[in-house]
Amino acid sequence: MANETDQAEAPAESAAVTDAWREALASRRTELAEPEGVPTTQAAPIELDVSRRNFLRASFWTGLGVTIGGGVALFLDYFYPRNVRGFGGPVPAGNVADFPRGAAPIANGVGQFWIANLDPADTAENGSDGAEGLMALWRKCPHLGCTVPWVPTAGVDISSEIGWYQCPCHGSTYTKSGIRVFGPAPRSMDTMAIDIDDAGNITVQTGDITPGGPDNPERAVTHPLLPT
Repeated sequence: MANETDQAEAPAESAAVTDAWREALASRRTELAEPEGVPTTQAAPIELDVSRRNFLRASFWTGLGVTIGGGVALFLDYFYPRNVRGFGGPVPAGNVADFPRGAAPIANGVGQFWIANLDPADTAENGSDGAEGLMALWRKCPHLGCTVPWVPTAGVDISSEIGWYQCPCHGSTYTKSGIRVFGPAPRSMDTMAIDIDDAGNITVQTGDITPGGPDNPERAVTHPLLPT
């Protein structure tokens, strides 16, 4: 009887030991599974933080660029000239009928220029230099900016002709087409662009100024209605 009892208790103890090992192994698997999942759960907050940082940085620079661009646009819009009148814009200068060919230049105070209908047949040293048509000369002397008048009685030592553009400040002297013949001026008188419509009305573009040069006579503007 004792042997039978011992034999019955032995399988029971063996089964208990086996169950204990199974529980231990199951418990160990559970403990190991938790650390394996930790890197995955921590990666999402890091990526989210980086994305948020990039978004804030991009928003800052975008906002700054828009602010600066808007300020520049407002500045340009405020200071951009509109409907310019008088000097610096288009200035009416009468009709071509008002300018006989070869006559003395006529001053325009609003536009700060002299205008004349030049005669190509005028071969005098103080004449048109071969120019034909209307020419508008800026009255500002290229030397130091003094106002240059047309002086009918002016003369120069290098010529017997009377009547020149002559600067009262330092004596720079110019022909009817603005060519410099004497004085400290660095170049000939500057010219302004001229527009003439079909009716012969003249507009001088005082904002369109070309530095004077030996080609001044070539800048004269002709028109069918100009007196000949």
